[in-house]
Amino acid sequence: MAKVKPRIQKMSHYRPPLEGRSSKDYLLLDFNERTTPASPKVKEALRKFIDSERTQVYPEYGNLEEKIAEYAGVKPGQAMVTSGGDQGIDIICRAHLDEGDKVIIPFPSFAMHYQSSGIQGANILEPKYEEDGSFPLDETLNLISDGVRLIILCNPNNPLGSMIPIEDVEKILKKAKEKEIAVLHDEAYFEFSRITAKDLIEKYDNLYVVRTFAKAFGLVASRAGYVVSKENNIQELSKIRGPYDVNMFAKTAILAALEDIVHMESYVKEVMEVSKPKLEEFLEKRGVFFYPSRANYLLLKMKNPEEITEKIRSEGILVRPKPDHDGKEAMRVSIGTLKDTEKFIKAMDKVLALR
Repeated sequence: MAKVKPRIQKMSHYRPPLEGRSSKDYLLLDFNERTTPASPKVKEALRKFIDSERTQVYPEYGNLEEKIAEYAGVKPGQAMVTSGGDQGIDIICRAHLDEGDKVIIPFPSFAMHYQSSGIQGANILEPKYEEDGSFPLDETLNLISDGVRLIILCNPNNPLGSMIPIEDVEKILKKAKEKEIAVLHDEAYFEFSRITAKDLIEKYDNLYVVRTFAKAFGLVASRAGYVVSKENNIQELSKIRGPYDVNMFAKTAILAALEDIVHMESYVKEVMEVSKPKLEEFLEKRGVFFYPSRANYLLLKMKNPEEITEKIRSEGILVRPKPDHDGKEAMRVSIGTLKDTEKFIKAMDKVLALR
Protein backbone atom coordinates (compact mmCIF):
# COMPACT_ATOMS: atom_id res chain seq x y z
CA MET A 1 0.00 0.00 0.00
CA ALA A 2 1.36 3.42 -0.96
CA LYS A 3 2.03 5.62 2.06
CA VAL A 4 0.27 8.92 2.51
CA LYS A 5 2.43 11.76 3.84
CA PRO A 6 2.92 11.42 7.62
CA ARG A 7 1.50 14.89 8.29
CA ILE A 8 -1.78 13.85 6.62
CA GLN A 9 -1.91 10.64 8.65
CA LYS A 10 -1.58 12.66 11.86
CA MET A 11 -4.48 14.94 10.98
CA SER A 12 -8.01 14.32 12.21
CA HIS A 13 -10.98 14.40 9.86
CA TYR A 14 -13.18 17.46 9.60
CA ARG A 15 -16.57 15.78 9.70
CA PRO A 16 -19.29 18.31 10.36
CA PRO A 17 -22.60 16.66 11.29
CA LEU A 18 -24.26 17.11 7.91
CA GLU A 19 -25.74 13.78 6.93
CA GLY A 20 -29.51 13.45 7.29
CA ARG A 21 -30.07 16.98 8.56
CA SER A 22 -31.83 18.24 5.43
CA SER A 23 -33.94 15.11 4.83
CA LYS A 24 -35.98 15.65 7.99
CA ASP A 25 -38.26 18.52 8.85
CA TYR A 26 -35.76 20.30 11.13
CA LEU A 27 -35.37 24.03 11.51
CA LEU A 28 -31.70 24.28 10.52
CA LEU A 29 -29.93 26.70 12.84
CA ASP A 30 -26.64 24.81 13.02
CA PHE A 31 -24.58 25.91 9.98
CA ASN A 32 -25.37 29.62 9.63
CA GLU A 33 -27.25 29.05 6.38
CA ARG A 34 -30.16 31.12 5.14
CA THR A 35 -33.37 29.69 6.49
CA THR A 36 -35.24 30.79 3.36
CA PRO A 37 -34.56 29.94 -0.29
CA ALA A 38 -32.26 31.95 -2.53
CA SER A 39 -33.72 34.50 -4.95
CA PRO A 40 -36.41 33.15 -7.30
CA LYS A 41 -34.17 34.45 -10.10
CA VAL A 42 -31.61 31.83 -9.11
CA LYS A 43 -34.13 29.01 -9.45
CA GLU A 44 -35.30 30.35 -12.81
CA ALA A 45 -31.74 30.71 -14.12
CA LEU A 46 -30.79 27.18 -13.04
CA ARG A 47 -33.86 25.72 -14.75
CA LYS A 48 -32.98 27.54 -17.96
CA PHE A 49 -29.43 26.23 -17.76
CA ILE A 50 -30.62 22.63 -17.32
CA ASP A 51 -33.11 23.04 -20.17
CA SER A 52 -30.32 24.34 -22.40
CA GLU A 53 -28.96 20.77 -22.44
CA ARG A 54 -25.36 21.97 -22.03
CA THR A 55 -24.49 20.03 -18.89
CA GLN A 56 -22.09 17.90 -20.94
CA VAL A 57 -19.94 20.92 -21.88
CA TYR A 58 -16.94 22.23 -19.91
CA PRO A 59 -17.57 25.46 -17.94
CA GLU A 60 -17.19 28.88 -19.52
CA TYR A 61 -17.16 31.86 -17.17
CA GLY A 62 -17.54 34.84 -19.52
CA ASN A 63 -17.75 38.07 -17.49
CA LEU A 64 -18.47 36.31 -14.19
CA GLU A 65 -15.37 37.58 -12.40
CA GLU A 66 -15.96 41.10 -13.68
CA LYS A 67 -19.48 40.99 -12.21
CA ILE A 68 -18.09 39.73 -8.91
CA ALA A 69 -15.45 42.48 -8.89
CA GLU A 70 -18.17 45.05 -9.54
CA TYR A 71 -20.24 43.76 -6.63
CA ALA A 72 -17.20 43.66 -4.34
CA GLY A 73 -16.16 47.18 -5.32
CA VAL A 74 -12.74 46.27 -6.69
CA LYS A 75 -11.11 46.63 -10.09
CA PRO A 76 -11.59 44.06 -12.86
CA GLY A 77 -8.83 41.51 -12.49
CA GLN A 78 -8.84 41.76 -8.69
CA ALA A 79 -11.44 39.02 -8.15
CA MET A 80 -11.24 35.25 -8.65
CA VAL A 81 -14.25 32.97 -8.40
CA THR A 82 -13.77 29.83 -6.30
CA SER A 83 -15.67 26.68 -5.41
CA GLY A 84 -16.97 28.10 -2.16
CA GLY A 85 -14.97 30.22 0.24
CA ASP A 86 -13.28 26.99 1.34
CA GLN A 87 -11.40 26.68 -1.93
CA GLY A 88 -10.20 30.27 -1.62
CA ILE A 89 -8.76 29.45 1.81
CA ASP A 90 -7.15 26.27 0.51
CA ILE A 91 -5.57 27.95 -2.52
CA ILE A 92 -4.07 30.75 -0.44
CA CYS A 93 -2.62 28.24 2.02
CA ARG A 94 -1.16 26.22 -0.85
CA ALA A 95 0.35 29.36 -2.34
CA HIS A 96 2.11 30.48 0.83
CA LEU A 97 2.74 27.52 3.15
CA ASP A 98 5.25 24.71 3.04
CA GLU A 99 6.05 22.07 5.65
CA GLY A 100 7.54 23.69 8.74
CA ASP A 101 6.31 27.19 7.96
CA LYS A 102 4.38 29.03 10.67
CA VAL A 103 0.83 30.28 10.30
CA ILE A 104 -0.96 32.46 12.85
CA ILE A 105 -4.63 31.56 13.40
CA PRO A 106 -6.18 33.28 16.44
CA PHE A 107 -8.23 30.73 18.42
CA PRO A 108 -11.03 29.82 18.01
CA SER A 109 -11.56 29.96 14.26
CA PHE A 110 -13.21 28.27 11.29
CA ALA A 111 -12.20 24.60 10.95
CA MET A 112 -11.07 24.92 7.32
CA HIS A 113 -8.35 27.40 8.35
CA TYR A 114 -6.75 24.65 10.41
CA GLN A 115 -7.35 21.90 7.88
CA SER A 116 -5.87 23.76 4.91
CA SER A 117 -2.87 24.84 6.97
CA GLY A 118 -2.37 21.33 8.33
CA ILE A 119 -2.43 19.77 4.88
CA GLN A 120 0.53 21.98 3.97
CA GLY A 121 2.39 20.83 7.09
CA ALA A 122 2.45 24.27 8.69
CA ASN A 123 2.98 24.87 12.39
CA ILE A 124 -0.07 26.69 13.75
CA LEU A 125 0.35 29.50 16.29
CA GLU A 126 -2.86 30.27 18.18
CA PRO A 127 -3.17 33.50 20.13
CA LYS A 128 -6.41 33.23 22.12
CA TYR A 129 -9.40 35.54 21.98
CA GLU A 130 -10.21 37.32 25.24
CA GLU A 131 -12.93 36.23 27.65
CA ASP A 132 -15.29 38.92 26.32
CA GLY A 133 -14.69 37.83 22.71
CA SER A 134 -12.27 40.65 21.85
CA PHE A 135 -9.39 40.06 19.47
CA PRO A 136 -5.89 39.34 20.89
CA LEU A 137 -4.14 42.12 18.97
CA ASP A 138 -0.98 42.46 21.05
CA GLU A 139 -0.38 38.73 21.21
CA THR A 140 -0.91 38.41 17.46
CA LEU A 141 1.48 41.27 16.68
CA ASN A 142 4.10 39.77 18.98
CA LEU A 143 3.94 36.46 17.12
CA ILE A 144 4.73 38.08 13.76
CA SER A 145 8.32 37.05 13.19
CA ASP A 146 10.65 35.18 10.87
CA GLY A 147 9.24 31.83 9.85
CA VAL A 148 5.64 33.04 9.78
CA ARG A 149 4.37 32.93 6.20
CA LEU A 150 0.63 33.49 6.65
CA ILE A 151 -1.83 35.08 9.10
CA ILE A 152 -5.51 34.09 8.95
CA LEU A 153 -8.05 36.50 10.41
CA CYS A 154 -11.70 35.51 10.67
CA ASN A 155 -13.75 38.72 10.79
CA PRO A 156 -16.34 38.44 12.27
CA ASN A 157 -14.95 35.50 14.15
CA ASN A 158 -16.54 32.10 13.66
CA PRO A 159 -17.78 30.81 16.09
CA LEU A 160 -17.70 33.78 18.51
CA GLY A 161 -19.24 36.36 16.15
CA SER A 162 -17.05 39.16 17.49
CA MET A 163 -15.28 41.62 15.18
CA ILE A 164 -11.72 42.77 14.64
CA PRO A 165 -11.59 46.56 14.20
CA ILE A 166 -10.26 47.34 10.73
CA GLU A 167 -7.63 49.64 12.26
CA ASP A 168 -6.28 46.57 14.08
CA VAL A 169 -6.35 44.58 10.86
CA GLU A 170 -4.25 47.32 9.27
CA LYS A 171 -1.72 47.19 12.12
CA ILE A 172 -1.29 43.49 11.41
CA LEU A 173 -1.08 44.06 7.65
CA LYS A 174 1.59 46.71 8.09
CA LYS A 175 3.86 44.61 10.28
CA ALA A 176 3.24 41.52 8.15
CA LYS A 177 4.10 43.39 4.95
CA GLU A 178 7.44 44.44 6.41
CA LYS A 179 8.28 40.76 6.84
CA GLU A 180 6.71 39.63 3.54
CA ILE A 181 3.93 37.71 5.28
CA ALA A 182 0.55 37.18 3.61
CA VAL A 183 -2.69 37.96 5.43
CA LEU A 184 -5.97 36.15 4.68
CA HIS A 185 -8.99 38.15 5.85
CA ASP A 186 -11.98 35.80 5.92
CA GLU A 187 -15.19 37.79 5.34
CA ALA A 188 -17.67 34.93 4.99
CA TYR A 189 -20.31 36.97 6.85
CA PHE A 190 -19.63 40.32 5.18
CA GLU A 191 -23.22 40.90 4.08
CA PHE A 192 -24.37 40.64 7.70
CA SER A 193 -21.50 42.52 9.35
CA ARG A 194 -20.51 45.02 6.62
CA ILE A 195 -16.96 44.62 7.98
CA THR A 196 -14.39 44.53 5.19
CA ALA A 197 -10.69 45.06 4.56
CA LYS A 198 -11.36 45.37 0.84
CA ASP A 199 -10.40 49.06 0.78
CA LEU A 200 -6.87 48.16 1.96
CA ILE A 201 -6.06 46.05 -1.10
CA GLU A 202 -4.38 48.89 -3.00
CA LYS A 203 -2.23 49.78 0.01
CA TYR A 204 -1.22 46.25 1.04
CA ASP A 205 -0.17 43.78 -1.62
CA ASN A 206 0.00 41.04 1.03
CA LEU A 207 -3.77 41.07 1.62
CA TYR A 208 -6.28 38.48 0.45
CA VAL A 209 -10.00 38.85 1.16
CA VAL A 210 -12.08 35.66 1.01
CA ARG A 211 -15.88 35.78 0.74
CA THR A 212 -18.71 33.41 -0.04
CA PHE A 213 -22.11 33.44 -1.71
CA ALA A 214 -23.19 30.67 0.66
CA LYS A 215 -24.46 32.63 3.64
CA ALA A 216 -26.54 35.73 2.86
CA PHE A 217 -27.18 34.79 -0.79
CA GLY A 218 -28.05 31.18 0.04
CA LEU A 219 -25.98 29.49 -2.67
CA VAL A 220 -24.56 26.83 -0.35
CA ALA A 221 -25.40 23.80 -2.49
CA SER A 222 -23.73 25.21 -5.59
CA ARG A 223 -20.45 26.00 -3.75
CA ALA A 224 -19.79 29.60 -4.75
CA GLY A 225 -17.17 31.96 -3.34
CA TYR A 226 -14.43 34.35 -4.37
CA VAL A 227 -11.11 35.95 -3.47
CA VAL A 228 -10.19 39.59 -3.99
CA SER A 229 -6.61 40.85 -3.94
CA LYS A 230 -4.08 42.72 -6.04
CA GLU A 231 -4.24 41.62 -9.66
CA ASN A 232 -0.81 39.98 -9.64
CA ASN A 233 -1.84 37.92 -6.59
CA ILE A 234 -4.99 36.79 -8.36
CA GLN A 235 -2.91 35.76 -11.35
CA GLU A 236 -0.69 33.63 -9.12
CA LEU A 237 -3.66 32.00 -7.39
CA SER A 238 -5.24 31.19 -10.74
CA LYS A 239 -2.27 28.90 -11.42
CA ILE A 240 -3.42 26.76 -8.49
CA ARG A 241 -7.18 26.78 -9.07
CA GLY A 242 -8.10 24.41 -11.84
CA PRO A 243 -9.56 25.91 -15.03
CA TYR A 244 -12.90 24.11 -14.46
CA ASP A 245 -13.05 23.95 -10.65
CA VAL A 246 -16.12 26.17 -10.45
CA ASN A 247 -19.11 24.47 -12.03
CA MET A 248 -21.70 26.03 -14.31
CA PHE A 249 -24.45 25.69 -11.73
CA ALA A 250 -22.43 27.97 -9.44
CA LYS A 251 -21.71 30.42 -12.26
CA THR A 252 -25.38 30.55 -13.24
CA ALA A 253 -26.53 30.97 -9.64
CA ILE A 254 -24.00 33.73 -8.86
CA LEU A 255 -24.97 35.85 -11.86
CA ALA A 256 -28.68 35.47 -11.08
CA ALA A 257 -28.17 36.29 -7.40
CA LEU A 258 -26.21 39.43 -8.29
CA GLU A 259 -29.19 40.56 -10.34
CA ASP A 260 -31.37 40.46 -7.23
CA ILE A 261 -29.36 42.13 -4.47
CA VAL A 262 -32.59 43.43 -2.94
CA HIS A 263 -33.68 39.85 -2.15
CA MET A 264 -30.47 39.27 -0.20
CA GLU A 265 -30.58 42.62 1.56
CA SER A 266 -34.18 42.09 2.66
CA TYR A 267 -33.27 38.84 4.37
CA VAL A 268 -30.19 40.35 6.02
CA LYS A 269 -32.24 43.27 7.31
CA GLU A 270 -34.78 40.97 8.96
CA VAL A 271 -32.06 38.83 10.53
CA MET A 272 -29.90 41.64 11.88
CA GLU A 273 -32.50 44.28 12.75
CA VAL A 274 -35.48 42.18 13.86
CA SER A 275 -34.57 38.58 14.71
CA LYS A 276 -31.17 39.13 16.34
CA PRO A 277 -32.30 41.84 18.80
CA LYS A 278 -35.30 39.70 19.78
CA LEU A 279 -33.11 36.68 20.50
CA GLU A 280 -30.56 38.77 22.40
CA GLU A 281 -33.31 40.27 24.55
CA PHE A 282 -34.66 36.81 25.40
CA LEU A 283 -31.21 35.46 26.33
CA GLU A 284 -30.43 38.47 28.50
CA LYS A 285 -33.70 38.04 30.40
CA ARG A 286 -32.93 34.36 30.96
CA GLY A 287 -29.37 35.09 32.10
CA VAL A 288 -27.69 33.19 29.26
CA PHE A 289 -24.26 34.58 28.35
CA PHE A 290 -23.57 35.15 24.65
CA TYR A 291 -20.64 36.76 22.90
CA PRO A 292 -21.33 40.07 21.14
CA SER A 293 -21.86 39.14 17.51
CA ARG A 294 -21.76 41.05 14.22
CA ALA A 295 -22.99 38.05 12.22
CA ASN A 296 -26.09 35.89 11.83
CA TYR A 297 -25.31 33.66 14.81
CA LEU A 298 -24.69 33.78 18.55
CA LEU A 299 -22.40 31.58 20.63
CA LEU A 300 -24.06 30.78 23.96
CA LYS A 301 -21.93 29.89 26.95
CA MET A 302 -23.72 27.55 29.35
CA LYS A 303 -23.33 24.32 31.28
CA ASN A 304 -23.86 21.03 29.44
CA PRO A 305 -24.26 22.52 25.92
CA GLU A 306 -24.32 19.09 24.26
CA GLU A 307 -27.23 18.01 26.46
CA ILE A 308 -29.09 21.22 25.62
CA THR A 309 -28.32 20.74 21.92
CA GLU A 310 -29.96 17.31 22.05
CA LYS A 311 -33.01 18.67 23.86
CA ILE A 312 -33.34 21.43 21.26
CA ARG A 313 -33.11 18.74 18.56
CA SER A 314 -36.04 16.92 20.16
CA GLU A 315 -38.01 20.14 19.60
CA GLY A 316 -37.26 19.92 15.86
CA ILE A 317 -34.40 22.43 15.76
CA LEU A 318 -30.73 21.82 15.02
CA VAL A 319 -28.07 23.95 16.71
CA ARG A 320 -24.40 23.10 17.10
CA PRO A 321 -21.86 22.65 19.91
CA LYS A 322 -18.74 24.78 19.25
CA PRO A 323 -15.69 25.78 21.31
CA ASP A 324 -15.63 29.10 23.12
CA HIS A 325 -12.55 31.29 23.64
CA ASP A 326 -11.17 28.77 26.16
CA GLY A 327 -11.79 25.77 23.95
CA LYS A 328 -14.66 24.64 26.17
CA GLU A 329 -17.90 23.52 24.58
CA ALA A 330 -20.53 26.18 23.98
CA MET A 331 -23.59 26.25 21.73
CA ARG A 332 -23.85 28.19 18.48
CA VAL A 333 -27.27 29.11 17.15
CA SER A 334 -27.85 30.59 13.71
CA ILE A 335 -30.35 33.41 13.35
CA GLY A 336 -32.98 33.27 10.64
CA THR A 337 -36.30 34.98 10.09
CA LEU A 338 -38.46 36.32 12.90
CA LYS A 339 -40.66 33.22 12.63
CA ASP A 340 -37.60 30.98 12.99
CA THR A 341 -36.35 32.96 15.97
CA GLU A 342 -39.69 32.79 17.74
CA LYS A 343 -39.72 29.01 17.27
CA PHE A 344 -36.22 28.72 18.74
CA ILE A 345 -37.08 30.99 21.68
CA LYS A 346 -40.12 28.86 22.48
CA ALA A 347 -38.01 25.67 22.42
CA MET A 348 -35.16 27.22 24.38
CA ASP A 349 -37.54 28.58 27.00
CA LYS A 350 -38.94 25.09 27.47
CA VAL A 351 -35.48 23.56 27.82
CA LEU A 352 -34.30 26.19 30.30
CA ALA A 353 -37.41 25.71 32.40
CA LEU A 354 -36.46 22.05 32.90
CA ARG A 355 -32.99 22.85 34.27
